[in-house]
Formats: sequence, structure tokens, C-alpha cells
Amino acid sequence: AGILTGDDRVELIEGDLIEMAPTGPEHADYVDYISETIRTQTPLKVRLQHPITLPEHSEPEPDIALVNPRRYWKAHPHPDDVRMIVEVADTSLEKDKQVKVPLYARFSIPEVWIVDVQGRAVDCFWNPRIDAAGARYTQSKRVEQGQAIVTSETIPGITLSLHELWKRS
Repeated sequence: AGILTGDDRVELIEGDLIEMAPTGPEHADYVDYISETIRTQTPLKVRLQHPITLPEHSEPEPDIALVNPRRYWKAHPHPDDVRMIVEVADTSLEKDKQVKVPLYARFSIPEVWIVDVQGRAVDCFWNPRIDAAGARYTQSKRVEQGQAIVTSETIPGITLSLHELWKRS
């Protein structure tokens, strides 16, 4: 329709175009560090800030998506391809927790990490369920700065040192 340009930062969430905050240097650095760390720990494909296609008119662009290791030249990954999502939240913590986490649960994404930059913690969600109460993750944990390591609950070998994550060089 010509209403968007290539410079517009938006993602499609349940049929609505949602404006995304500009990527600042701190956010970009966290995404780079986490993705570089994870790439060394898994044969899964690590995609950065690219869409995943969810049914019912959603195409979120998670900061990091761990997907099945194949090429996605005909279509973006679908829920069955996605093994884990990592969102880095410096200004988007509430949106990520209130909107994206339930959306990912609804489509059975096995695990989601929200990196809370302001709180210096990582919120981990796994074991998605849909019931009368809606879509949710039945298990979660918050790993705070004083704890040493975040470990994936669904993908063996995925760990992240919080000391290294928050370290400033």
C-alpha cells in the first residue's frame, strides 16, 4: 500500500503493525554477545532480528531465534522450526513479557529468554501450554546478576555467563 518505507522499524503482531524502538549500541552489543556465545554451543541456526512467521497474522522479529539448521530462502521459519527465542529488553520489557511471551506460548515455541537489561537479569520461560486460561508457559525462572550462569531448559549445552554479559570493557 506504500505506507511503509525500508527504513520503518515495525513488526506484525496479530494483524497490527507495531513500531519497534531504534536499535541502540548497547542493545546491539548484547544481541551480538549472546548470539556469538550461543553459536559456539549448538548446531542450530542462530538468526538475528529476522522475522518468524506465526499463524494468524503475526511476524515478530525476535532479537535472536534458534531454528532448525536449514536454509530459509522460500519462507521465514514457522513455529515448528523455532527451538528458542531470545529477546533483549532495554526499553521493551513489559511489551515483551505481556505481548510476545504469550504469543510465543500460543504457537508452542519451546523456550523464551527475556534479557532484562535494566534489571540485570534473564527471565526464562519453557513448557508452553494452552488451556482455558489461555496460552502461557508453565515453568519459568529469573536468573539475576548475582547468579553465575543461565542454562537452557530445552536445549542441552546452551549457557550464558551473566558476569560476561554485563561486563563492560
